[in-house]
Parts: sequence; structure tokens; C-alpha cells
Amino acid sequence: MSKETQWRLPLTQEELPAELSPSVRAALATLSEEFLHNKATLKTLEQDKGILSRQIGQAKKQGQPIDALLAGVQQCSSRIDDLRQQQQQLQEQASALLTPPAPKAPTLPGHFLPRQPLSDATAASIGLIENTQLAAWDAYVDQHPHACVYHRAAFKTIIEQAFGHTTHYLAARDAAGNICGILPAIHLRSALFGSYFVSVPFFNYGGALGDNPAIETALLVQLQQRATDAGARHVEYRDTQPRQGLPQKTEKNALLLNLPDSASQLWEDIGSKVRAQIKKAESFGLSFRAGGIELLDDFYQVFATNMRDLGTPVYGKDFFRHILRQGDLASILCVAYEAGRPVSCAFLLGYRNALEIPWASTVREANRSNANMFLYWNVLSLAITRGYRFFDFGRSSKDAGTFKFKLQWGAQPQQLYWHYWLRDGGDLPALNPNNPKYRLVIGVWQRLPVWLTVLLGPHIVKNLP
Repeated sequence: MSKETQWRLPLTQEELPAELSPSVRAALATLSEEFLHNKATLKTLEQDKGILSRQIGQAKKQGQPIDALLAGVQQCSSRIDDLRQQQQQLQEQASALLTPPAPKAPTLPGHFLPRQPLSDATAASIGLIENTQLAAWDAYVDQHPHACVYHRAAFKTIIEQAFGHTTHYLAARDAAGNICGILPAIHLRSALFGSYFVSVPFFNYGGALGDNPAIETALLVQLQQRATDAGARHVEYRDTQPRQGLPQKTEKNALLLNLPDSASQLWEDIGSKVRAQIKKAESFGLSFRAGGIELLDDFYQVFATNMRDLGTPVYGKDFFRHILRQGDLASILCVAYEAGRPVSCAFLLGYRNALEIPWASTVREANRSNANMFLYWNVLSLAITRGYRFFDFGRSSKDAGTFKFKLQWGAQPQQLYWHYWLRDGGDLPALNPNNPKYRLVIGVWQRLPVWLTVLLGPHIVKNLP
């Protein structure tokens, strides 16, 4: 059966494809019969409507009342419209019976799907990738169904340039010398927070990626040996799937939205409460821009202010500049303005069928205008327009306000698994703002002027994962 064939009712049994089952043939016969009946009725109604229209013209000339005739025309018109809609529905039902089903779309981005072995290769050797071999690294990542954007080699360059950290990008190779697994990791070390490895810091996802579990395990063992040699206290792997044999944290969830085909459908999906908040924002005359590095100053103005208000050290502007300058990354800056002033912003990264928002901020005084809702509505509409199937709202703890915020858009939680190798055993590390010992520091930071946090923050946050 050709997918391009245009099937139109009514259909005879002779013109139907031979491979159709008896039940489908019977259903198509019923549809054709109803279609022909409606067609005949439509013809009669259109003739009756024509007669009534001529009678109206004659009555007007003779000065006679026409109300009853007009009512008859309206009744015919309404019935004609109903029948035409029924005809279209019958045609759609027939097409559905005759059109082969499209391949089932994935329900999640690839890095969230359960891992399936790609081959039975073994790791004949594991070593650091050379800068001259990064194209081969990316070729492996881009063909692997479970890779995420943070597996790409661009982030090696970004982190080296923005923070000066030592990178350990391990590649496993089979007996023929082909890459069969990769593990990106960064060595962070400071007097304040200690020495440790993360795959990968500053972003949501990472971990080992291989042709099969045995290769991934070999990569983990190799990195843990390197961490031991470097005197690191622990290794953190930011996985989307559970691993055996490593302690883990499961406090975080990713929030993912399966995007509809159109912004109008999304408008229907989000419900009246969210629509009302967006409409309120629009009443303040907010405007929205999406672009690249030309919006970096406006983005960073909002981002730095919000980070100060949260008591969190801010990344340097150069960090974002390095990402934007990587031509092989689909990065987008979005900014919402109120009276020409930037008040809400987002940094987006696209890969394959998903668009992710790793950073978003809104200044507090813009809460009255619902600028955050306005920003997210425009960002989601942009994702649909650009053909993405999924929107990744980023990670949140289940009890956090951001978790509830993301749920209201229809996002669904996906469990994250942050695994650890601990050199000396003991408790899992807690390098995050929820750690009680950082509360006093957070309170002091919130009182600092923004210009000072921009000056000091990058020196602190570079060693926080």
C-alpha cells in the first residue's frame, strides 16, 4: 500500500488494496455507503436552499413577508454544514484505515530511555582523548541513542576556557581502535570545597556512555583510579538511569514536557489558571526577544541580580559567552522586557528532539507583572515553532517551589540518579545551598550589592558543581 496514495470516498471493493483484512473492507464499505447517502441528502438540501432563495427574491418584489422563508434557508444551511462536517469525518476515518501507522515516536528524549546494548564489544584500551580526536568523540556521541548534549566535546573546551579546570575525557576503544564508550569528567579542587571529580559539573546530566554495561563499568573504574591518584575525595556521576554497586542520591527530578504540534494546542493544554496568568502578563505590555550573543548583557543583568537575591554565587559572563560561541551547539538566549528594561531571561540548549532550559531568572519586582509566566509561554512556543518534541525544564527537588511551577505547565517528573564513588567511604557529599552550614553565608551574600557579587561570585562558583 503506497503511503502517498490519496484515498477518497466512496470506494469500491475492486479498487481497495488486496492485503486488506475482511474487517477493514467491511468498515470501508459502511463508510462508503454512509458517504453516498449524505451526498444525496446534500444535493437535495442544496436544491431546496436554492428554491427558497428564489422564493425570497420573489416575495421581496411582491412585498410579502419573508421571515418563514429566511428561517428555512438558515435551517438548510445549518444542515448542509453538519453534513459536510460528517463527510470530512468519514473521509478521515477511511484514511486512517488505509494509511499505514507512523513509526511510534519516543515518549522521552533518548538519554532518559532505558539503556539497550549496541554491541558486544569490549574495551581493549581506555585513555584520555586528544584534542585532535574530538571529532571522533562527537561522532560517537551523536550516533549513540542515549547521549545527551553534555556528552559532546564542546563542553570540554567550554569548561577549560571558562574555569581553567583539568578535564578527564576518557574514551574506550575496541580491538580495532574504534571508540566504543566515553566518559567526560572534570576535576574540581579548592581549599574551601576540596578535591573531587564530576561527570559533568555545572549541568544536569553526564555519566558514562558505552556500547554495553561492561564498557561503562570499565570507564567508571578507570576514572575512579585517576581520582585516587589525584587525591580526590569522591567522584559524582550525573546519571539518568540507576547503576548497580554505587551509592546514589535521588532527591532530584528532571521535569519534561511532551510538546504538542502547535502553540494553539499548548494553549488549550495548559488550562485556564495558567492562561489567566499569561494574559495578566500581556496586559503589562511585556515584550519578548530570542537571539544569541547580542542579548548576553541583558540576560546577565537579570541573571546576576536574581542569583544575588537567592544568595547564590553567580557564574561569570564569560562562561555563557563561551557556550554561545560554540557554533556546533544550538544555544538560544531569551529575554522578556518591561518598558524596555530586561526583567526575565532564559538560556536554552537544543539537542536532537529536546530543548532544555538550564538557566532562567526573573527579577523580584517583575513578579507583579507575571513576567516569568510570560517568558515561559514564549519559550515553549518557540520550542514548538522550531520543531522540538520535548521541553526539558531542568532539575528540581520534589518539595521545591520550582517543582510545582514546572508541573503546572504539564511537565512530568523523571527520576535522576546521582551516583558516587567515595574514596574513604562515609556520608555522601552535600555541596549545595540546602546544606545548613551554608545558610549564614547565603544570608550575607543576599545583602551584597550586585556589582560585588559579579566580581566575587565567579571565583567561588567555579568550584561548586
